[in-house]
Amino acid sequence: MALRKVKALEKVARTTLVDEVITAIRGMLDEEGWTPGSRLPSEHELSVQLGVGRSTVREALRVLGHLGLVQSRSGLGTFVVGRDLMGRKSASVGEAEALVAFFEFRRALEPAAARLAAQNRTPESLAAIETAWQTCYAAAQNSSVEEFTALDHSFHLSIFEASDNPFLIEAYRAARPDFIKYVGMVLALGPLTRMMHFHDNLIQAIRDRDPAAAVDAVEENFVDTDVRQKMMAETPPKAPSA
Repeated sequence: MALRKVKALEKVARTTLVDEVITAIRGMLDEEGWTPGSRLPSEHELSVQLGVGRSTVREALRVLGHLGLVQSRSGLGTFVVGRDLMGRKSASVGEAEALVAFFEFRRALEPAAARLAAQNRTPESLAAIETAWQTCYAAAQNSSVEEFTALDHSFHLSIFEASDNPFLIEAYRAARPDFIKYVGMVLALGPLTRMMHFHDNLIQAIRDRDPAAAVDAVEENFVDTDVRQKMMAETPPKAPSA
């Protein structure tokens, strides 16, 4: 009996499910009573209510934390700290299309560069990566989006340089003006102080010479930026009339 060939199913994007959970939790925050200082249900309670795994809820809360809407307090739970996004503005149609295209460019190159950096990094190139991130860390404390974004490109470029692939390096170096523009747009949606540990897992994976973990760390961080891109396309709520 001949075996029937079955078409392979495409993987469901993790971002889609996380984004749905974020939308649901943001809807909760808009309801009366969810004021700053309120404690959210536990990860387990949210996962049961929303019908998703705890890891998805955890990822959604991580993104909401980066946006400055919630804060996790060790041993106490997750609390509402804000209900409005910082720097909230709608992107024009042209800006939204360019934003999507630029992040497609990043997603095409950055996982490959991270994998190669984990394989090929030298003690010197690792030190350059760590130093570049330390300067980003300081800029985040200063809450300067412009400064942080420029330094963030230098940080990512140091990973490309550690990959030891001249074509990847040149492509990413040439993208600096667009990086500063479009990454700056998404970073403006939340407090920079919440980004100070954003790339810790990526740096650790490169330090450990673990290519798979490096790629996973890159993809994990793109969940955050994917959500921010969608928020950029939303229409901000109108201010109440006097």
